[in-house]
Amino acid sequence: MMLRFDGYAIGAVAFDMDGLMFDSERVACGLWIAAGKNNGWEIPKEVVRGLIGLSALRGRQHLSGAMGPEFPYDAVRADRLKLEAAFYRENPVPLKPGLKELLSWLKEAGIPAAVATSTTRPRVLPLLEKAEVAGFFRFALCGDEVTHTKPHPEMYLTAAARLGVEPGNCLVLEDSHAGIEAAHAAGAVPFLIPDLLEPDEITLRRAVRRFASLWEVRDYLDQAARQARAAE
Repeated sequence: MMLRFDGYAIGAVAFDMDGLMFDSERVACGLWIAAGKNNGWEIPKEVVRGLIGLSALRGRQHLSGAMGPEFPYDAVRADRLKLEAAFYRENPVPLKPGLKELLSWLKEAGIPAAVATSTTRPRVLPLLEKAEVAGFFRFALCGDEVTHTKPHPEMYLTAAARLGVEPGNCLVLEDSHAGIEAAHAAGAVPFLIPDLLEPDEITLRRAVRRFASLWEVRDYLDQAARQARAAE
């Protein structure tokens, strides 16, 4: 099935994960701050928020640049990963409103979906399984499986190819500047659903549309499909 709206023809959808599907960026920010304190460092909230949408490599560069050469990045990150593992052992994965409803709608419409995230595979698969959404996706493409992570277009070029569509026929759902930039550079169709950070002007220009939630995305796509059927 091709879903048509605003002159676009969409045959597949690629989802970012953290901050888009799961309310995990909020959790991660708190854990970075806690891990910093455990190692004797006060990491400012604005510095931690600068990690949103970044790969592990870019995150290392960001934190080391912001905190200085003495910052024990490896020790803090290792501590943060331990805290994160404990958090998700004891708590459910916090889903973004409308996620399962949107995934169910896409499945019923016959539109394939995939995850395309800068997060590494060992962290991605357990979260998808625990959240009970893994079965909705054809595959998950992770940050440790590409040469260049977001904002480079490689991730969305690869995801579209594996989904069997041209980039221009792939809808991308993203919450961050890096993700929207990657989708735009790939020639995909980016929808922006902001999370913790307000988008800047460049991000807003790159996004085809902006929504407040995945519920709104689901309703928009459903309306587009109804209008297309009525026009046949």
